[in-house]
Amino acid sequence: MKSGVTLILATLGLLAGCASLPPAPGCTRLGPDGVFCALPPAALPAVSATHLVTVTHAGESQSFIGRLQIDDRHLRLAGLSLFGTELFTLDYDGRQLTSHSAGGKLRPELLLAMLELTLAPAAELPPQLRNLSLSVSTEGQRQVRELTSHGRLVARIEISGSRLSTADINIVIPSAQLALQLAPLAAAGPAP
Repeated sequence: MKSGVTLILATLGLLAGCASLPPAPGCTRLGPDGVFCALPPAALPAVSATHLVTVTHAGESQSFIGRLQIDDRHLRLAGLSLFGTELFTLDYDGRQLTSHSAGGKLRPELLLAMLELTLAPAAELPPQLRNLSLSVSTEGQRQVRELTSHGRLVARIEISGSRLSTADINIVIPSAQLALQLAPLAAAGPAP
């Protein structure tokens, strides 16, 4: 399981493109030349949720439990094995991002970017994007967010459900052959 999670975390790094200059502090490179700059936790909806996260990369799937808590001062995420062993933690206070990973290959800035692109009110996101475009549509009961760079799809995010804590979420990153499915779990104790 540990090697599978290491593979999952390393695969998330494929979303970030190669670049000669690093992005500004608080910003993350997405796609070939796009940049996303994180919002402070106060700009995000308050959430306390636990999801079963299934990551599929190149046909191989691994699952873990993701526990997320957002309030006006912090965004906290903990990844746990299905047996409850801590795999990684992430804490963002709007200025500093700290993380710990059992596998050592966690890309916390990338996880933060994908979380915010999924959870932030869509109207808050365009000012945070450089060389990226966001389109938001509704397909039945799902909100669909597509992040593109120069007309090429970087990520597609589908959110089914009106409350984020109980939403089913699907994220597809085509260039990385990566898909994430998040299915809500019943409350299982205090958040990270």
